[in-house]
Amino acid sequence: MRSRSSEVFPPDARALRLREEQRQLLKRPLGRLIRDTPDEVRRGLEALVTERRGPLIVVGDVVSLTVSKLAPERAVYVTDGRTLREATSEVRPEVDLVVRCRNEPGTISREAFEAIGDAIRSGKRVHVVVEGEEDLLALAAVYLSPVGGIVVYGQPGEGVVVVEVNEEVKAFAESVLRSMVPEL
Repeated sequence: MRSRSSEVFPPDARALRLREEQRQLLKRPLGRLIRDTPDEVRRGLEALVTERRGPLIVVGDVVSLTVSKLAPERAVYVTDGRTLREATSEVRPEVDLVVRCRNEPGTISREAFEAIGDAIRSGKRVHVVVEGEEDLLALAAVYLSPVGGIVVYGQPGEGVVVVEVNEEVKAFAESVLRSMVPEL
């Protein structure tokens, strides 16, 4: 199967770097922002985990820890061992497979992009452990998720974002990815 990275990465690019003007655009949630108390967020995520039909991709350490306690059958967790740029204890969800990759701050590396895509396609519970930073990888997860999938990520200082993946949000993710600066 052809890798989806070939669709958005120029042939020689090892990473895509966020343009400065894109930063503000990506500060807006890609989906529904949940700003409730931690207990209400947990209850909302619990309902989401039980009602979903497609794959669940969770990006971020705190939200991965919360969702992993709900024990979904099929989920991909993407973590970097940091919360708000501070080291945290490593999240260790119960999974079938652990994959490690590198991703520099402000970028989406081909390596991380492909690791997430492979994890989603596997249909298993996978923990993608990122050396570097996972912040922009929610964008890759939205692009790589099939329609009907759910991507959940933390919005620093605000809450948790739930993205119900549809063609419109996938097209937005693709347009941002295609407008990022290729790094050779």
